[in-house]
This record gives sequence, C-alpha cells and structure tokens, in this order.
Amino acid sequence: MFGLKEDNKKNTPLLPTQRPDDYEKVIPFGPSTIENIDVAMIEYMNELQLFATTQKGFEKVPVVWVSPERSLLSKRNQTIRDNSGNLILPIISVERTNLVKDPTRKGTVWGNVLPVKDEKGGTIKIARRLKQDKSSNFANVESYRGYKQINFPGLKNKKIVYETMTIPLPVYVTSTYEITIRTEYQQQMNEILTPFITKPGAINYIILRRSGHKYEGFIQEDFSQSNNFSSFTNEERKLETKIQIEVLGYLIGENKNQDRPKYAIRENAVEIKMPRERIVLQETPERDNGRFYGLAGVVRHKPPTPSDVTTFVFDRNAASSGAATTGGTAGTGAPITVDNYNARGAFVESPNGTLTTFTLSIPMISNTEMIFRDGILMTIGSAYDYTVTNSTTIEFTEAPGANENLTISYVKDN
Repeated sequence: MFGLKEDNKKNTPLLPTQRPDDYEKVIPFGPSTIENIDVAMIEYMNELQLFATTQKGFEKVPVVWVSPERSLLSKRNQTIRDNSGNLILPIISVERTNLVKDPTRKGTVWGNVLPVKDEKGGTIKIARRLKQDKSSNFANVESYRGYKQINFPGLKNKKIVYETMTIPLPVYVTSTYEITIRTEYQQQMNEILTPFITKPGAINYIILRRSGHKYEGFIQEDFSQSNNFSSFTNEERKLETKIQIEVLGYLIGENKNQDRPKYAIRENAVEIKMPRERIVLQETPERDNGRFYGLAGVVRHKPPTPSDVTTFVFDRNAASSGAATTGGTAGTGAPITVDNYNARGAFVESPNGTLTTFTLSIPMISNTEMIFRDGILMTIGSAYDYTVTNSTTIEFTEAPGANENLTISYVKDN
C-alpha cells in the first residue's frame, strides 16, 4: 500500500516525503491483484442499490460472493437463510467463472517493457517531482563559481534533479463474472433486472473502482432467464436470471510472491563525467607521469637527469618585485628545494567564520605565496580576496568559514 500527494493548486503529483497540508490531498493506491478486481465487482453490485418488493416491504436485495467457503459465508451472514436452511429470496450471487490473459487486449501499454535490472525494478513511471534541495545545490555551486555568491539572480540552472516513482508493468487480463438473480415473483425480477439494463445508458459499458484503480466492464447482451412455473410440483416457486459481465482488468507485480518492492523511487543524473581513454588513443597526459586522471598503465616520462635541471635562484634584495635569475650561480638568494618550500601548509590560526587575519609560523618571500580556499586559488589585492601585511601576516577581505579548508604554499624566507 502506498500513496501519492497531489497539489490542488498546481495539479502536480508529489511523492510521499512530506506531511500533507491544506493544499494537498493523499491519493491511496493499493495493489492491483485478482482479489482487487473481484472486490471491485462486488462493490459495483452494492453501489447499484438494488431493492425489491417483499412481504416485509421495499428492502435491499443481499449480494453474496459464490466461493468454496460456503460454510463460512453461512455463519457470517445468517440472514440469507431461514430456519430450515433454505435461501431467503430474492438474492443475488456473484461468481468469477473465467480468467483469460489475451495478448490482443493490451490496454494502454502495448509494448512489453522490461523492468530495470537492479534490486528495485520498476518499469512504468507514475509520478515525478522536482528535488528542490539537490537542484539548489547545483545552482549555488555554479553561482558561486561565476559570481562569488550563491542565489545569483538571473542565473539559469541546467542541472535539475527529479525524483521519479515507477511500478512494474501492468499485465491485462479479462475476468468473466456471472451474476445470478433469484426471486420468487416476476415483479421482484423486473425491479432488480431493470438497473442492469438502464443504468449504463445506451451502451453496455461500466466502470469499476477499487483502491485507486479503475477497471472497464462490459455487460453482455443476453439476459438468460429460467423458472419452474410449468413444472407444477411441490418445489418452491423460483425465477432465475443470469447476467455475464466481462471486466478488463490489470495485474501489477506478483502480489505476495514478489521479491522486489511494490514501487521504486529514483533520481536522474544531471552530469556524467568520464575520463578520456588516453591509453587507447595514445595521447599525452595533461599532467606529469599521467596522474591527472589517475589511470594505471600510462607510460611515465623519463626522469630528468641532474644536468637537465635548471636552478632557480631568487635575489632576496629583489624579492618584493618577484625578480629571479636562472643558472648555476648562487647569486644572493638560495635555490628552491624541498626544505625551503612549504606546500599546502596551514596557518597558525584556524578559520572560525569571523577571523580575517592569519599568520605564518615561518616567514615567506614576498610574491611567492599561493593561497587556496576550499581548493580555489585566491587573488591578491584589496579589491579581491586578500592582502599581505608583512612576511608572516595575511589579511582576508572576507572571513573564511569555520568549515572551509584554508591552505597556503610559499617559499620560506630562512
């Protein structure tokens, strides 16, 4: 048993993830099984409100389901029999006499659509709604990358996440029901039989409903009648009319024998990223040693020899202008080595959402720093992201958040 929510304002079906408010109504859906079609037939008979004139007045005619459990039926409803055990007429009985799976009657689904090959299954889409929180996350990321703020007005979000509900493929079957009307008098038979002829109108088409499902019924043209008037025996007087009704129904799932869920909820993919097959195409990786995409088996570059290495020497007197010389001379600076370069190091202080000034434990050479905020390279300048007060102090224009990752890479001044 599951349900859908329908927005009365926008007429948009919603999934059952929120509590219904004044603008929503819950539409329940039960499993469409053989028993569900049978109950729909019984409920249709009760909805006809068939009455007949008896010795006690104008009373409703009881409707009973013919099944092998006759003893249970007699115990549950003792008003349909008298003290001698005979049926009290008039009475209407309903019996399913045939069940056919006819491939020519396909209903609304003409193709044999296979279910999704996973543990959820599901084939036919019955509802879809916008996943607001995840779609907003994609929009905020694009807004922050382009405009350094979230919820930038006028930005069109192309990454929309939808939540879709699917059910197994409906299989259509034709159920044949035999309605038997038994009365003592011809007047009772006429009163009961008339609604079967006139209520569908000029056609023999009816609609059966049960648990949110609808089934099509077709009343057959022949109303076969019989009686025992001509026998003139001691047998009680009896009139009998049989009506055939064919119901085009559908079954969803395997009922209690189904090993998959009754319905499945999935979210669509808005972005698919695939690494390029550089091994097959024999392309040169965009990063050294082919580690940019993390692909194994990429041919590595030949390690450089000491004679191929160019030493970069920083002139400490011209460090503020970023001047540098190349060559093997020592100059007035020092070569960049692993020992004097701090890669992705941390500040002394930790971001707390309000702190804007951060210090370094080891002084740096000016114009050699690279500051990363959640992996994004910051730009120096009072009109941009940060300014450098001295060799150990960084002043941010906007305070980094407490949950942001703040790192700095620079050449040590020691």
